[in-house]
Amino acid sequence: MQSAKNPLKRLPGLKSWLGQYEDFVDTAAQPSGGNYLEQYRIWDAFLETWPVSKLKTMALEDYTKAGDKDCFVYWVEARLGEMGSIWGGSAFKFGIYSRKDKATKENDTSRSYSDEYGWYRRLGKTPQEAFENVRATVVGIAENAQKGDLAAIKNETRLGQSLKWKIAFHYQDREHPTIVNIFKKKSIQEYLGDTENMSLDKLHTQLIERKEE
Repeated sequence: MQSAKNPLKRLPGLKSWLGQYEDFVDTAAQPSGGNYLEQYRIWDAFLETWPVSKLKTMALEDYTKAGDKDCFVYWVEARLGEMGSIWGGSAFKFGIYSRKDKATKENDTSRSYSDEYGWYRRLGKTPQEAFENVRATVVGIAENAQKGDLAAIKNETRLGQSLKWKIAFHYQDREHPTIVNIFKKKSIQEYLGDTENMSLDKLHTQLIERKEE
């Protein structure tokens, strides 16, 4: 607007943009998709299948298994996809993943491969060691989400930002939400404004507070 040659002609577009963001705020902490009740049914099924108690004992094959639609990562990425998408990017975002493509791959400075798995080298020397670090991280995120400790989630660095906040969203107290189902800083910053130096945990808090005003 400030740099436009004729800003008056751009006002209708700005009004439309503001209206879209108003709709965004009204639904930010709610599951998206055409069937609201159906999305909650899926969310309930996820929590029944993957309570925190089960996360603590899940095996590597429970976490990731190519072609298995009941493994944890498939639930989070695909079955819960209408409640905040984390599609795209590399499967390394899960820390460790089950390889569908069994072609030989060479290790590099950051990634390791076996016949069955690919994983970040910083997580461990073997698939099992890497998974144990990932499992501990997932459990910590879920427990902190239940407590509403967003700072602890922010400080967790072993999993990528979108994945950790996606997990946190689904394990939060739904009666007292603290996290919206949007996992990129830029999307929230564009609505809130003047939040360039604000961390994502604070952005979630500020957006929830504004929605409750």
